[in-house]
Amino acid sequence: MTGPLAGLKVVEFGNAMAGPYCGMTLADYGAEVVKIERLEVGDDSRMWTPHFHGAVAAYFASANRNKKSFAADLKSPKGVEVVRKLILGSDVVIDNYRLGALARAGLDYETLSRENPRLIYASISGFGASGPLKDVPCNDLRMQAYSGGMSITGYPDGDPVKMGISVCDVGAGMLATIGILIALQVRQQTGRGQRVDTSLLEGQVSMLSYHITRFFASGVVPKGGGSGGLANPTYRAFRATDGWFVISCFNDRMWRDLCAALGKEEWIADPRFLTSTLRSENRYVLMEMLEEIIAREPKAHWINALEARNVPCSPIHTIAEMVEQEQVEARDMMVDIELEGLGPMRMGGLPLKFSETPGAVRMHPPRLGQHTREVLESLEIAQSEIVALAEAGAVGLDQGWAIKGTPAGNKS
Repeated sequence: MTGPLAGLKVVEFGNAMAGPYCGMTLADYGAEVVKIERLEVGDDSRMWTPHFHGAVAAYFASANRNKKSFAADLKSPKGVEVVRKLILGSDVVIDNYRLGALARAGLDYETLSRENPRLIYASISGFGASGPLKDVPCNDLRMQAYSGGMSITGYPDGDPVKMGISVCDVGAGMLATIGILIALQVRQQTGRGQRVDTSLLEGQVSMLSYHITRFFASGVVPKGGGSGGLANPTYRAFRATDGWFVISCFNDRMWRDLCAALGKEEWIADPRFLTSTLRSENRYVLMEMLEEIIAREPKAHWINALEARNVPCSPIHTIAEMVEQEQVEARDMMVDIELEGLGPMRMGGLPLKFSETPGAVRMHPPRLGQHTREVLESLEIAQSEIVALAEAGAVGLDQGWAIKGTPAGNKS
């Protein structure tokens, strides 16, 4: 293993996105991540369509590269025993199973930390490990609604709109990664690990950031801002003759340059628009004026004029357009992976670049139980015992891509 986290041993009990995203981030930068999966089924997302080459689920692939898959039955005492042995020799556990699920197998932080006081145990739940909703299951869409984030998405008087990105799941995974790295720094100073506890709820409250402080400062309940901010009429999407693009003008210098780009310098001295406060108060009038001018020309005309004056703007790319952008390629944000025995797949690249210790895509998303034998061997378990464990159903050796019949269910 290479990378800034080389030598770090991680055991992941992750399903779907939040826990797996955290595990993948650590793995991308060198950690050895062993993903514990259920026999025959594995991570639920292995079955979610679509699939690369009819075998590797795109959703599963998006959060599970660079990992080793260890298939085990956590209802089997022998299965629990070998997983426990693996954990006691590791640095980090990631858990986004339902609260209490691992405790029933004796794999909770309190039990494990008594034998491995250096263990860092990161738990990701829906609502957090305490409070009246701690035992309530949750997913991305439910938390988008509960947290209030969905209420500020879409248009003020329109129907509720789901945020396009799984911000609750991915956000919680990112926070757990940050928490683990903080705990590692503390362990370097004290020699002791600790429990890291975060949730989809806490991630969303954190991301709501200025929307919360704005509410407490003004007493006004935020609503959806449509394609931009509620208050700023020059920070939103506009329709040109051939489609939509955004203008993200947010200070007085940009306002003056926007007026020049539009050929409307007289707006600069208009008493209705002299300050950002006045432009906000007269936003509906100004939006109508902007829309009328912009609708006369194609996107390229306006983008060229705005960029020439350093006014932030962009076409609204589709995903298909984004992945072909020269800047995305220049930052190595699309990577190709060869799926053993199947063929190529493409996915997003690594978001953090290090000058001295870069991360890398080293391994394709694993087959279910692909590394069970390898991991057991690293624990110095004899071949005869490995065979016995597999025959007893305590562990599963390489079980392939876990596609049995028609894939059922989806999450998007």
